[in-house]
Amino acid sequence: MFLWTFGLGLYNYIWPLYLRDLQASPSDVGLVFSIGFLALALSMIPGGILANKYELKTLLIIGWVMSIPPPLMYYFARTWTDVIPGIVLFQVSGFNVPAFNAYIAGAADGAKSASNFGITWASAPLGIVFSPLVGSVLLNWISVRSIFILTFVIFSISTIVLFFMNTQPPLESDAKSPRLEFPRSRREGSLLLYLAGAALAWSVASPFIPLYFQDALSIGPSIILLLGALQSLGAAIFAILLGRRADTRSQGGTMALGLLLSATGLIGIVLTRNLLLAFPMVFLIGSARSPSLIAYSILSTVRKGASRAGQYGFYLTMESLGFVLGSYLGGLLYTLTPISIFYTTSTSFVALAILAWLSFRHKPESSPSRQ
Repeated sequence: MFLWTFGLGLYNYIWPLYLRDLQASPSDVGLVFSIGFLALALSMIPGGILANKYELKTLLIIGWVMSIPPPLMYYFARTWTDVIPGIVLFQVSGFNVPAFNAYIAGAADGAKSASNFGITWASAPLGIVFSPLVGSVLLNWISVRSIFILTFVIFSISTIVLFFMNTQPPLESDAKSPRLEFPRSRREGSLLLYLAGAALAWSVASPFIPLYFQDALSIGPSIILLLGALQSLGAAIFAILLGRRADTRSQGGTMALGLLLSATGLIGIVLTRNLLLAFPMVFLIGSARSPSLIAYSILSTVRKGASRAGQYGFYLTMESLGFVLGSYLGGLLYTLTPISIFYTTSTSFVALAILAWLSFRHKPESSPSRQ
């Protein structure tokens, strides 16, 4: 995960700027993100079913292999519409996310589920901590387009590394029930509402923060990559710290804390409009997705007898549809007035913090076990 996200981080935070260089408007940027997230959403349910029936390591490798060609497709793009086939393939490669979460759940100590999810997923932003620093330096000598070649090489190496992982066959109970798991309780319904709502709220702002830095603060790509590295550092640190806190204290309270920290950073960027102050604000923004990692850990233990990946397939589909709607809405809002995305996301985060605190402040009396 670290090596793969290292390759992604070389361009991820300036991806909207690259689309703009290809003549994309803010609404076009939102559309590109929406198309990609729609492809991801459509892959989640099949991915969940496959993860119930087949060996998980194999599914992880297949998804990693599928992610290798897109950087080359971006390299050869000449207009923003040319990147669409690549972004679709890249996002469809995420069909193995249910398998990835099931792999973590299968290897995790149930008492420390949130920590396991936090630490494992923290390797993703940790990879993007270092690579934007490298990318920032490389931009002094090469173009963004050339960086895609380096990403292609790193993705290839990352895929080879996966062959050395331990295998993990599906649980017998999962293999016999390759179905989707729909919410059956108030707690599960609240979990679904949170995941979809958090994805929608975050994607209203996240694709357009680099554009705002360029438009409002006149920041260049190299500095934007440095800010992206700091955001990823915050994401890695908060994923671990909040995950550990959720294991020992209120899960809902911890989720609310992460959301409020991120909302503070978003509002701080708009109010300060200062490059120096943007650095601590961006660090706080990094906590935005940490509460969803806690939600994943809740999902892994919320119902006795549920198939591991069957739940992830459905819930992650709904979450991905939130990303689809949010990124498209964000493009429209940014076109009208750029600061509206910050207020929309931060206000939504406050509402979601209340939902998380009310729904998950108490752990269930007995944690269900997987059979």
